[in-house]
Amino acid sequence: MAVESTQSLLATELVPSGQMVTFTLDGVEFGLDIDRVQEITHRTDITPVPGSPTFIMGVINLRGLIIPVIDSRVRFHLAPQEPTSKTRIIVLRLASGATGLQVDSVAEVVRLEDHAIRETPPLVAGIRAEYLAGMVTVGTRLITLIHLEKLLDSVELSRRAELEDLGMAGMVGTSEADFEEEAEQDGRPVVTFRLGSESFGIALHEVEEIVELPAVTKVPDAPDYVLGVICLRDQVMPLIDLSEILSIQQGDAERKRDMVVLLSFGTAKIGVVVDEIQEILRIQEGQTLPPPQTLSEAEREHLEGILLLPGRMVSLINVLKIITGDDQEKIAAMGQGLGLVDSRATETVPSIELVVFRLGPESYGLRLHEVREIIMVGQITPVPRAPSFVDGVLNLRGEVMPVVDLRTRFGLDRVEANTISRILITSIGGVFTGLVVDAVDEVRPVELNRFGPPPSVTAVGANRYIDKVARLDNGMIFLLELKQLLTDTETTQLQGLQGRRSTANKTGEA
Repeated sequence: MAVESTQSLLATELVPSGQMVTFTLDGVEFGLDIDRVQEITHRTDITPVPGSPTFIMGVINLRGLIIPVIDSRVRFHLAPQEPTSKTRIIVLRLASGATGLQVDSVAEVVRLEDHAIRETPPLVAGIRAEYLAGMVTVGTRLITLIHLEKLLDSVELSRRAELEDLGMAGMVGTSEADFEEEAEQDGRPVVTFRLGSESFGIALHEVEEIVELPAVTKVPDAPDYVLGVICLRDQVMPLIDLSEILSIQQGDAERKRDMVVLLSFGTAKIGVVVDEIQEILRIQEGQTLPPPQTLSEAEREHLEGILLLPGRMVSLINVLKIITGDDQEKIAAMGQGLGLVDSRATETVPSIELVVFRLGPESYGLRLHEVREIIMVGQITPVPRAPSFVDGVLNLRGEVMPVVDLRTRFGLDRVEANTISRILITSIGGVFTGLVVDAVDEVRPVELNRFGPPPSVTAVGANRYIDKVARLDNGMIFLLELKQLLTDTETTQLQGLQGRRSTANKTGEA
């Protein structure tokens, strides 16, 4: 486990910049220090390299720099998945050189506020603990930090001479100093986004965070382009619609606004709603063009330049210069005043963190500290004369443990495991046991004042295993009591199913 490596760390050691780029793999959220990110691009043509390690998809040509691309799913031992429109390649600054990491999607840019690192049971879709640096809290979310250097800390990539013979010379041999020089030559980073059918860019150093659009509250007497105010981690800030200011035509299609770019606005913050975050890239000196002379003087003042990319044009803007002087004071006061009231009204409510999973239509929870790992459903070996609710045993890194089908235990019909089915590894009566569930939804804190006694009946026969029930705004979570899941006799039966592989077998383990 990664506990020993995280107990003495602070988030500032793993995320010195205080800002993270978050991305998803298999529905789980991970974070990287934004200073380690060279840029983020759409998935482009990847040239395979024969004989390279299995987790190397191939190489890409990024402005003349040949960069290897790691398939994060293969590297982290997850099930393969076809690329989608959300698939991205994050170009990372690693000690071994510039390296691409293909991920399912890039979520947000967030700023750390709680700098404590939480212990990391390998709790993320079967990803091994060696790749995990710890967990940090952002609002109510737990984000897992990746040990970046572990991505290339492998036997395969230590054979430099062989890799050079395979045509990968220069891709993994770039020194940190060379990469620093390359990063400087690559110019300043910008975040590009879409409004309607047009693309815009904002300098990354002006961006505080990029988050999903929260609830919006209307504000009277605000400028037409102010949609209202939003609340993010107890800070209230105005939300601006650039489409209104820039007179962008949306067309016939219904606009999908789902992301907000947060910018510093004096001592306050503002949010800019956008349709889609496209990428983070670096602009080289001389790469931008001046605003077209066909635009009016007022329109040219809004633009810092034009960037021509394959298939599209990006208008580089400074949002704070777009807002007129009269409105600047009103907007700044709107955020500061409301934020002060809101933060004073906030009280800390005690809570416990739960791993929330599903069986059929109902949601259940286990306390986070009770869950050792969450893994995908793999090879389960049947055991003759085992209890009916025991599927068999699995071998987890040399440790043999029984697997309980919670559906059978709760009186539900068995179903075939699919891509979202998971096994929760926990301890029951001192026996490490796998619990097969339909899906794992999230890890979340639940306020203690939301818990109450269990109902007299549920949709499944799980009543005697339920300790409490949390009543939330959008449903209920039944809190399981592990000690009630098995009788003493059943616990003794499971003890006979646990063990370890022989040393000979373990030696050949990957």
